[in-house]
Amino acid sequence: MSIYIDQKYISLVSVKLDRFVAKPNYVWNFRCPFCGDSKKNKTKARAYFYRKKSNISFLCHNCGHSCSFGNFLKQLDNVLFREYQMERYKNESASNVSKPDFSFVKGLPVFKKAINLPDIASLSETHSARRYVESRKIPNKFWSELYYADDFKSFVKNTFEDHDTQKIYSEPRLVIPFYDRENKLLGFQGRALGDSKVRYITIKQNNDCKKIFGLNRLNFSQKVYVVEGPIDSMFLNNAVATMDANLSSVADAISNNFVLVFDNEPRNREIVKNMNRAIDKNLSVCIWPNNLQQKDINDMILSGLTTELIHSIIEDNTFSDLKAKLQFNMWRKI
Repeated sequence: MSIYIDQKYISLVSVKLDRFVAKPNYVWNFRCPFCGDSKKNKTKARAYFYRKKSNISFLCHNCGHSCSFGNFLKQLDNVLFREYQMERYKNESASNVSKPDFSFVKGLPVFKKAINLPDIASLSETHSARRYVESRKIPNKFWSELYYADDFKSFVKNTFEDHDTQKIYSEPRLVIPFYDRENKLLGFQGRALGDSKVRYITIKQNNDCKKIFGLNRLNFSQKVYVVEGPIDSMFLNNAVATMDANLSSVADAISNNFVLVFDNEPRNREIVKNMNRAIDKNLSVCIWPNNLQQKDINDMILSGLTTELIHSIIEDNTFSDLKAKLQFNMWRKI
């Protein structure tokens, strides 16, 4: 029975695997999601699922990573792994499969099952959403965590039935989910992919949910970078996004070791106001140098700056207290 359950879950996880192909005799080939396979040749696919006795195993011929199919799922998609674990437990004797932890089931909002949207990695290379993500140079490792909704209004209705959708339009959007530290869904942001009255729409499960993107990936023992946009956060190591200009709102949700990285818009009244408040609270703030023209981190990446250089600029231009106030007054244009 286990081989058939493995096959079922291979089919479910295949949408997250680039260049996935089923071959004869219980063999499946795809690009390795752990090492990324070849960075120079995007057509190379050196990762495999293959039959080993009555189970399926994983092996990458590029990085050498190998494990059981169950452990592969656990590393790539913990929600799907839990479903797989329960199904294996139901269909096999307790002596063969350890009893899974069922404590997460009650009240857990499962994002992937609830919305049933294709992720960007699964879309064709000519799809408008995938081309948008490529045009923004969003790292490939995030493509399986971003989704495409052809009708954003229907998607919101189906996900959070009680949410007011009166001011939401039926239009295509990139969907960016955000979770808490335990990987429970808090909400999502929809980014318009065409002409729209509103570029970004942020939906929360309820009013108590914190509007922070990236909490589930943070290493709280290291410095945390706080930015406004989720896409900007994807280019920094250990970063979160507030999805608005009030960056200091995350102070109670993360460690004390953080830097607020506002957009580089010295003429934006809201940004200037929020940056001034953060400095008054004696928080560490990045104040961009005057010779830097790009307005945000994504624009810096598109202009040719590397992640390493941007990190270096932030480190060299992080201030607090009186030094921050002095630099801020020289930076602001209003």
